[in-house]
Amino acid sequence: MVRQTDIATRALVVTLKAPCCGKTSTEVAGLTGIPSRQVDRIYARAIERGFDPNLRPIVIKDAHLEDAPRSGQPSKQTTENKELILSKIKLNRANCMAYFEETRLPEDEADEEAWSDIEDEN
Repeated sequence: MVRQTDIATRALVVTLKAPCCGKTSTEVAGLTGIPSRQVDRIYARAIERGFDPNLRPIVIKDAHLEDAPRSGQPSKQTTENKELILSKIKLNRANCMAYFEETRLPEDEADEEAWSDIEDEN
């Protein structure tokens, strides 16, 4: 299994492989620790996404290096679901606070032994 490379490492690969630096895939692989096939894939993908190796000054955008969208089932985390969950949390928090306020004893009704007194500390 190929390990994921971060976007900064991909930018380094594209920069080193560009004609201005002129490194071979093997040399880039030796410098970065990424297999040479993966170096070639990263560089080719950047070119497919709009990277121009002959442009001066060199311009490398995040869009040239970002991960591709993953296949699979779409996320169930829609905006509506997130708002529903947050509203339930806020309602529950408000209910808990109201309950604590209702069940709290006023200070004048509290047991005198529960309160710290300066005379008791000495």
